[in-house]
Amino acid sequence: MTFQRSMAHILGAGGLGGLLAFSGALPGAVADWPGKAKWDAVLAAAKKEGRLVVAGPSGRAWRDALLKFQKDYPDIKVSVTPFAGRDFWPKVLKERQVGKHLWDLRVGGAVATSWNMSSSGGIAEVKSMFMLPEVTDGKSWHGGFAHMFLDKGQKYFPTFCIYESTFAYYNKDVIKRDTLTLRDMLKPEWKGKISMAEPSAGATLVSMAMLMQDRNYGQDYIRNLIETQKPVITENSRQLMGWFVSGKYPISIGIPSSSIRRFESRGVKLNMGEVSGTLRWSPGVCGVQVLEPRPHPNATIVFVNWLFSKNTQAMLMPLVDLNSARKDVPVVNKERLVDYGRLDQYESGQTEKFRDAMIAAKKFIKGLTR
Repeated sequence: MTFQRSMAHILGAGGLGGLLAFSGALPGAVADWPGKAKWDAVLAAAKKEGRLVVAGPSGRAWRDALLKFQKDYPDIKVSVTPFAGRDFWPKVLKERQVGKHLWDLRVGGAVATSWNMSSSGGIAEVKSMFMLPEVTDGKSWHGGFAHMFLDKGQKYFPTFCIYESTFAYYNKDVIKRDTLTLRDMLKPEWKGKISMAEPSAGATLVSMAMLMQDRNYGQDYIRNLIETQKPVITENSRQLMGWFVSGKYPISIGIPSSSIRRFESRGVKLNMGEVSGTLRWSPGVCGVQVLEPRPHPNATIVFVNWLFSKNTQAMLMPLVDLNSARKDVPVVNKERLVDYGRLDQYESGQTEKFRDAMIAAKKFIKGLTR
């Protein structure tokens, strides 16, 4: 059921009369505003649905943070299951082949399969779900909606983080130098000393697609990196991080921020240098894709507005060590702060612009690694 159809159902089934008595506004929301009656109606309908099923990013910090929705809305029981995109979307496609629609939304990065589902109508428009004034005001966001949404139409793929992205890290306790560049990584001295998250999926695929499109690197760079430098490839992020920390593979491509956060929380001191060479921004896993159809349409609307609100962003960012795209939320990670005045010069591999490039990169990489 689309947002428009669900609203028509709500308003046509008895009007707003008894619904306005339902109380419960998001933290930080103003007491009264145009559109509040519709918001109250959605809240009431969401309370009746009573559930929300979310696929979330990997990592306990993310799961615990997203579950805080339950505290603000105790009448809506939420479940959060961690998933990598490469695992979640194939699961959804198989479920839909047998007529099952079990998930409401996913919090995570956009991948090729999610873009394909958008083309076939499997992803819902999210912008029309924005209802709270603090969410609908494009001026609240760095770069406005044009930067927040990954799709060209600015409707389906919103994001809420913005941070400077690095292609790879190097262990400065092992590699004792102030800088290391993408070109340096191809030098013979680093052969056999590089580890890599699975390059045909997830964040690493995004990076590869960007390099393929960059005239300074292209396919030759990726071929040399994989065939000549022979990086060790793993799908296990803990293994990737463990190799990096131990110094076994002091250069690592595709370490997720959640792994860094997890090791730091355990008291592990990380001396990480960023491999330089490109000017990139990333939303990381801070994206939202709403499934169409979905079992709890109104609870989904409440969650989306909760997630993009000021108070939720201020709560969430310190837990995941990232920077919100909201202008009114303090910077958490100064080392990954983008230059907001130069946003038009940054590229992000998760945007629709790179959709075809990701498909091409995946095919190219599989040819190199099979």
